[in-house]
Amino acid sequence: MKTLIICYSYYKNHTEKIARVFKDRIGCNLIKLDGKNDLDIDIEDYDLIGFGSGIYAESISPKIFLLIDKLNLKGKNVFVFSTSGIGKKFYNKSLIKVLKSKGAIVRGSFACMGSFVTKDFSNFKLFDLFAFFARNHPNKKDFKDAEKFIDRVIDF
Repeated sequence: MKTLIICYSYYKNHTEKIARVFKDRIGCNLIKLDGKNDLDIDIEDYDLIGFGSGIYAESISPKIFLLIDKLNLKGKNVFVFSTSGIGKKFYNKSLIKVLKSKGAIVRGSFACMGSFVTKDFSNFKLFDLFAFFARNHPNKKDFKDAEKFIDRVIDF
């Protein structure tokens, strides 16, 4: 199965680390969106496409949504993944909704924590607690979970 993974990852590159776990596990192509030719991606020859993003201001990166808007995803098998300070899949729901509206077949959703420094985002002290629990993530367990996830996705 020919697979492409497209990700946007810039803060600490945690999402890219997860994308590389997928790439190493199944031997697929990986594109990291970098602002150059991000909308000129050809997906025609791919059987499965993964879309990944860090969570920025409580949302998937707008760059992912801009790209998806330009793609013909009707009948394409896709999956979604993200990293965030809390590592929950609910952040993926908005992207899944858009993918389904474009006719894509969503094969799965993955999320894990990624470490962050509170002061980089907020002065709100409650975030220090989230940062404490997210430290050292993604870790070996997250990478193992990512491997198990991609194994299930390609076994559809």
